[in-house]
Order: sequence, then C-alpha cells, then structure tokens
Amino acid sequence: MIRRHEHLPERARSVGSLSRRVFWSEQGRDRHYLLGAIFQVLEEEGWRYSTDSGWNEWDVQIYGNFWWSIALQTVTEYHGGGKCLTRVRLRNRLVTTTIILNLIAVSLLIYRQLNVSHVDLWSIGAYLVFLFFLWTRARALKSRVAELVDLAAHRAGLQRVTRLDKTPSTEFDSGSSGASERE
Repeated sequence: MIRRHEHLPERARSVGSLSRRVFWSEQGRDRHYLLGAIFQVLEEEGWRYSTDSGWNEWDVQIYGNFWWSIALQTVTEYHGGGKCLTRVRLRNRLVTTTIILNLIAVSLLIYRQLNVSHVDLWSIGAYLVFLFFLWTRARALKSRVAELVDLAAHRAGLQRVTRLDKTPSTEFDSGSSGASERE
C-alpha cells in the first residue's frame, strides 16, 4: 500500500464514513468523469487494479495489500440541468491468502481445543490478535482508497457532499425525478 498522502482543500477532505462517498456536480460530470480521474490517480501512484468487464458487481477492484483488496462501485443520479449526484461505495474484500491463513488458523485452534483437557486461552488470544491485525490492515487500506477517491473527485471537478440533505452550494429538490445509471 502506498502511503503518500495528498493535500486537499478543507471542504474536500474526508469526513464521515469510509465506505460511502457522495459527490455533486452542476456541470454534468457523472461517474465516468470520476472513474477516469480514479484510474489516473491509481496509475500515478502505481496501484494494481482491475476494471469491470461488464459482468462484475464492482467498477474497480483495487489490490491494496497482502491481506485485502477494495471493491469500488459507483452510480450517478441525474437531477436535470446538468446536476448529477454520484455515489461511491468501497467494500473490503478478502484475498485468497487471508482466507487460507484463517482456515488453517481456525483448524489448528479447533484441533488444539479438542486435544487438551482445558480451554487454551493463549491460542485463542493469539488468533484474536491476528484478527485485530487483519481489521487494522483493512481499515488502513479503505482509508487510503477513500482518500484517493476524494482526490480523484476533486480533480474531476466534483464537490463532496457531507450531508445527504444539502450539497455544497444547492438544496436538493425532493420532487425531482432523477434517473439512476449503472452500467
């Protein structure tokens, strides 16, 4: 995982959930602008990633570290007159090594518990420490990818929405019928 952090304007900085990002544009900039900027940032920083072939549930899968990858999904709602609301969802995905090591660890734990006359808290504690380590790696990766998404959105000219009821410069019209797009 690359750790070079970008400096964003105060209003574009990460606030709120790491799993969800919402961006607003009044110039008709939809998810395609954002995805283009995300690809550019990923290439600049040397991240490994896969793009959707059309049959996946994600737009980009980012391979962040030995333990985790991130699935990035986007959708744009069109609110008329060039107004677009683009939503981004980031999900942690286990990589094969994480699954295999957890299966081995759980198998060894079960075997050990079945073959000792008492509950072995040391092995259970060691496994819990390992799970905590995995959780911290997942959170660090998602935090970094969220930061990259914020940077890409800033470069693409999208404004971060921190509250769903207000955009940085406009109130949403609750009566508008925005069509959603998901390709």
